[in-house]
Amino acid sequence: MDKIANMEAFAAVSQAGSFAEAAKKLNLANSVVSKRIKDLEDHLGSQLLVRTTRKVTLTQAGQDYLIQVQRVLDEIKEIESGVRYRTQKPVGVIRLTAPLSFGLQTLAPALADYLVKYPDVSIKTYLSDRHVDLVSEGYDLAIRIGALEDQNLMAKKLSRGRRVVCATPQYLKKYGRPVVPSDLKSHNCLSYLNLAEGKSWPFMIDGKRIWQQVSGNFYSDNGDLLYQAALASCGVTLLPTFIIEESLKNKELEIVLEDYEEKDFDIYAVYQGTRHLSVKIRTLIDHLAAFF
Repeated sequence: MDKIANMEAFAAVSQAGSFAEAAKKLNLANSVVSKRIKDLEDHLGSQLLVRTTRKVTLTQAGQDYLIQVQRVLDEIKEIESGVRYRTQKPVGVIRLTAPLSFGLQTLAPALADYLVKYPDVSIKTYLSDRHVDLVSEGYDLAIRIGALEDQNLMAKKLSRGRRVVCATPQYLKKYGRPVVPSDLKSHNCLSYLNLAEGKSWPFMIDGKRIWQQVSGNFYSDNGDLLYQAALASCGVTLLPTFIIEESLKNKELEIVLEDYEEKDFDIYAVYQGTRHLSVKIRTLIDHLAAFF
């Protein structure tokens, strides 16, 4: 059994959702593709695909297996490309995940600059504010903001960030400017759900971190939504400056409670510690560190 050929057939069928389309892509007969899938399922002792008259869908086992198959095929592609070029030039696919707002506001230009320098690399980017498991979900690299939780991963600090309380001049003129954190009790606070479930915000008072209870009528797990609500003068919000930088420069938003700001947070590139760090990953990490 040619395991690699069978994996390629499985990946092609999974992506196309059709045996016929996969066969066309691989330049093979339908019967050959079907046999390769059957051989693979027999070898694994598990059904990977459910075939109906209309479409092909993945079983749960098939979904889990596809993540690993894609990684293996990408690695093979990288190895072959490396031998072909006989150089240390970065080649292959990088699977990257990052927080949504950071990805849109800050990461995008850095990745574009990297791809101009290294056109033989492809980057598949997944933006989400949830905590992504690199190992089980098949990612090469993650951008993490703040304290690191997983001690089994390696990390390189890329930059530091600042989180500020802000509002529009119009809102502050109408409702007053908070002078101390406790003043937030009388303000409509637009809160990030992933930070203490939106119920309290962190501040520094006399060198100690305290949590000020807040309340409001708008909550979100996405910073850009809170940003837009703040721009509409809906209330006061707590956001990283990489989201609101332009609005601070043009005075659409003003910082308040600056004397009580929490310490700056770290921004990291995180990768699997047990895995050899390939040229493509190392050059991307170095590029991001220099870019930021």
